[in-house]
Amino acid sequence: MCLPNCSMNPENISFSVIIPLYNKEEQVAESIASALGQTYPAFEVIVVNDGSTDRSLAAAQSLSDHRLTVYSKKNGGVSDARNFGVSKSSHPLVAFLDADDLWEPNYLTEMAKLIEAYPACGMYGSAYRIVKTTKHQYACTSLPQGILHDFFKVRLQHHIMRTSATVVQKNALESVGGFPVGMIGGEDDYTWAKIAVKHKAAFTPKVLVTYNHIYSTVFFRKGKLDTCKESWFDFYESGNFYRNEFIASKAIHAAIRYALGSPQAKSVAIEQQTRFTVLSKKKWRYLYILNRVPYGGIRLYIAFKNAYRSAKSRWLTMSAELKGGHFEQAPST
Repeated sequence: MCLPNCSMNPENISFSVIIPLYNKEEQVAESIASALGQTYPAFEVIVVNDGSTDRSLAAAQSLSDHRLTVYSKKNGGVSDARNFGVSKSSHPLVAFLDADDLWEPNYLTEMAKLIEAYPACGMYGSAYRIVKTTKHQYACTSLPQGILHDFFKVRLQHHIMRTSATVVQKNALESVGGFPVGMIGGEDDYTWAKIAVKHKAAFTPKVLVTYNHIYSTVFFRKGKLDTCKESWFDFYESGNFYRNEFIASKAIHAAIRYALGSPQAKSVAIEQQTRFTVLSKKKWRYLYILNRVPYGGIRLYIAFKNAYRSAKSRWLTMSAELKGGHFEQAPST
């Protein structure tokens, strides 16, 4: 599907940068600075404070720049914050940056080059580094630059389109209704998938983004139910193997989150709906077992995992201190 502005001229490539903010007082100023420090000239930065209870808002407001606007709203979740930011944006391209991630100074410059090379796409992504306690990992650097001709096949093999490494054409995002409000996890993947059903996506293997896994809140979502009207099965298509396998993978992941929280009929329903999976059969079997374990057993299992995670975190931190915080260097691009 070709977008209305698929003949976009290079001089018309301009970005609205959306940064949703919730309780990241120690990291947000650096993230905003990495956005304001872009070598590309045509952009605005919109920070949406989503009801933070710490000093995140003050940290964001401490930076003064004519390209920066900070809004504050009642907490509604990351999807609601991103949608709010998009509604305030004034440029045809929307770039997303999480409040604890960082961009290389040439991120928008390289994305503009990608957009100029493939103007008919609705979505653009780059490779990125993942920062953990003791090392860096690099994602998607083995992919070639260009259009992803089977988005779902590639996505099953590589974690492309990490949110802070994704730019979308605003009208493509609006055509799918924005981000699903009330989806606790995977709301970004859901949105990119809906865009990919309608529009092509392009990718560059240049490492342009740092994803800070240290401050990830994924673990704290265990047991929380999605309250959105959207479902992963909304874009199921009979006979479309890779799309349906992607849907199964994401739906099973959500169902495991439900099952680890409390007895949930919803996790059993997803188990039944995803029996077809071939590529996620191991995760499906895990879900099958969880759905049959007494609730008390699940609570003991979670307590054990919490203790293990805490001990591992302490050990990794101590190891990093002993090694002087050494990190691997980024591969040349």
